[in-house]
Amino acid sequence: MTRKKSLWNIPIGLFLIIWLLFTLFPLTYAFFGSFKNNIEFLAGGASLLPEQWDFSNYDYAWKEANFARYTFNSLFISIMSAILTIAIGSLAAFPLSRGRFFGKKLLTGVLGLVMFIPNVVLIFPIFKMCQSLGLFNSLWSMVITQTATGLPFTVMLITSYMSGISREIDEVAKIDGCSFFRTFSSIVLPLSKPILATTGLIAFKNAWNSYLMPLSLSLSNPSIRPLTVGVLALKDSGEGISSWNIMIAGSVLSIIPIVIVYLFLNRYFIQGITAGSVKG
Repeated sequence: MTRKKSLWNIPIGLFLIIWLLFTLFPLTYAFFGSFKNNIEFLAGGASLLPEQWDFSNYDYAWKEANFARYTFNSLFISIMSAILTIAIGSLAAFPLSRGRFFGKKLLTGVLGLVMFIPNVVLIFPIFKMCQSLGLFNSLWSMVITQTATGLPFTVMLITSYMSGISREIDEVAKIDGCSFFRTFSSIVLPLSKPILATTGLIAFKNAWNSYLMPLSLSLSNPSIRPLTVGVLALKDSGEGISSWNIMIAGSVLSIIPIVIVYLFLNRYFIQGITAGSVKG
């Protein structure tokens, strides 16, 4: 049996290596491509390494192509969306996991149903809602929309995790005089750090990578564009009609923040996902 498993490990290992190469090749090509000049791209640019290394692409993308502003916008939207998602999601998940009230099952079912509605369908209603609330042409419109669209999944995930925490803790806290909210803030919330980090990372990633919603909300105000929208504008920001070197340099820089966030929260992310799947 052990020998058969060892033999199976060989094709599995080869498959994983090939899959890794396919996954890393676009990132590797983009990294080296960010050091090519636009003439090399227009001539084909098929080679992996640049013929002449051009380090000015990053400087131009950051200073001249308004990339610094796009980066600030994306960081603001993503960080605030993650904070609001964790705060609102945990407050909503606690009564769903520990409380008893009329309509609890119906509310849980509605949250699960909303998760399957595509965001594309919601673009126009959200657009009109932000316009009527006076949030149009504001970074907060993107923060609110990103938070609202991600909350159903967040609430379900945190609810599943909190449901796995022993209810005996609640009884002990009640005997000690803790109120319902005190039990949440002092006991259950600290025990839910892994799932909170997981949902925060997911919310940050979704807000960082979102395109259609920010595009519709920033059409009339380019200054509030996030990176996903602004990076396409970098393509036409150079001297040529299509400055691919500037766009790719901007794309490489846009990857750095999400990689840094993932490296710091990777342990909590895996712990939260695995614990939630078992406890749910």
